[in-house]
Amino acid sequence: MSNLKNIIQSINDKDLEKALKLCKLYENKKNSDIIFNLRGVVYLLKNDLEMAENSFLNSIKINKSFLDPLKNLYTVYHKRKKINEMLSVAYELVGKENKNPSFYYKLAYALEINKKYDEAIKNYENCNNLNGIEKKYALNNIGNIYLKKNRPKMSIKYFLDAFNLDQNDKIIINNLLSNYLELRDEKNSDFYYKKAEIIDANFNEFLFNKASYLFFKNQIEEAVEILKSNISQIKFLIKLIKIYFTIGKIEEARTLFKKNENIINKNQDFFNFLGMRHLFEGNFELGWKYYEYRPSKIKNFLVEVKEWQGEDLSSKVIAVYNEQGLGDTIQFSKFIIPLLKISKKVIFIVPKKIQELFKSDLDNLEIENNETILNKKFDYKIALGSLLKYFYKNNLDNNENLIRFDKNSVEKWKKEIDTSKMNIGIAWSGSFNGPNEPFRSIPLKSLEKIFSLDINFYNLQSEIWDRDLDYFKSSKIIDFSKHDLKEISSIIPNLDLVISSDTSLLHLSASLNHETWGILNLSPDWRWGEFYKINPYNKVKLFHQKNFNNWNNIENEIFESLSQKLNL
Repeated sequence: MSNLKNIIQSINDKDLEKALKLCKLYENKKNSDIIFNLRGVVYLLKNDLEMAENSFLNSIKINKSFLDPLKNLYTVYHKRKKINEMLSVAYELVGKENKNPSFYYKLAYALEINKKYDEAIKNYENCNNLNGIEKKYALNNIGNIYLKKNRPKMSIKYFLDAFNLDQNDKIIINNLLSNYLELRDEKNSDFYYKKAEIIDANFNEFLFNKASYLFFKNQIEEAVEILKSNISQIKFLIKLIKIYFTIGKIEEARTLFKKNENIINKNQDFFNFLGMRHLFEGNFELGWKYYEYRPSKIKNFLVEVKEWQGEDLSSKVIAVYNEQGLGDTIQFSKFIIPLLKISKKVIFIVPKKIQELFKSDLDNLEIENNETILNKKFDYKIALGSLLKYFYKNNLDNNENLIRFDKNSVEKWKKEIDTSKMNIGIAWSGSFNGPNEPFRSIPLKSLEKIFSLDINFYNLQSEIWDRDLDYFKSSKIIDFSKHDLKEISSIIPNLDLVISSDTSLLHLSASLNHETWGILNLSPDWRWGEFYKINPYNKVKLFHQKNFNNWNNIENEIFESLSQKLNL
């Protein structure tokens, strides 16, 4: 044993060459498993990962119950980015000691890297329930996973639990700051900004969050300077490009994007950004390729079903599942029409709350939700956003879509609408935590001029932001917010016009082929770029914002257009 202690002492002293010589000197049949493991540790410290891996594998081969080389092998696989092998080792560790919280943490982390998020959360929770020393990190990692799943309110809960275990951990504090900025919670953003700054003002994550915080506070020049100073780091670069697009510095953004495209396309974390930029510009082949990396696509849904990649469907059943917002589901549902023509059966899986919005009487089409598909069998699956790449060039008739038109309900609402005046439905803001907010939503007061016209205005949106609440309550806008989208779809045909920012209401009205005026911010979503030129709505007129954070031109243009309608 003293010989082994000598090797370990040499390792601790960082005298690695001596440690290797001692391993060779002291190795015998009785201790070869331990010697191989120690030799692997030395190679690991020398960053000779191939030799380290071989040494640990030899140790495991000799003694399958020896856990140390298995744990060390996990580290090697992590460093070598062998994520499948890393996951396999993690499962083996848990199998050998199923009450070891550290092993559950390793398994959860390997699952997270493999993008098996739901299983990762489950195993992080196993670590937490066993009160492992990694509990703080497990809670933090669950928070990060929920952010990837676009559930910032859930992630806050876990970050706060981690913070309660250690209120001085700068990683957790910066995650809280980032999360509250995502939620546009000014009070909590201010609190964690100050705390993060005090703990480490030079911490890289804080500098990145500081730029986001300053932009949130409309201190744009200061935010840009921080990003420019750290532009060699890709996430700072991407943030700067996004800000340039957002504030209308289009040429600067495009120049920076093109100059660094080869760097960006080597980092999978930013493929979704690449996809949306290429789609907006009309580079569709590249766009669809990178768009497959969007966060909403990365989910464990129908995991046992093969993804459709253009195979013959004449005798097959394919599931098309909604994986983005309600507006996406409504707008893109029409691309199921050409899919129906080449499939035996299509099952369209949508959120339960909008299931009745879609037609259920078309041949070989079923409309289902997550609860009703449990016992159904499918040959293939595809996300609705991924279906676009197969049919986006199809010249689809806007009258040919999946939106249900309920004649009886439309007639009922015809009796409820006051026809003595022009009737206009409005939706000025989307979900508060939606993408590209708050910039794609227009403050209600910024439409004040049009409300002076002798018109009946109807609120069609369900959520009213705090910034609009007082003005809304004092206005003469008729509130239809209590009605769901199915009911709204029967109200819209009885209105003269719908005016909406980029929300699900815009897409619903447009899909009903009703006259719709769309309000787009300075840097709209990719679907309003070159894609829209191929797939326009028949009865949509678009109003484009001209200056960042300034809606004056929108208000004036809509006022003039409405005045013409009223013959004023």
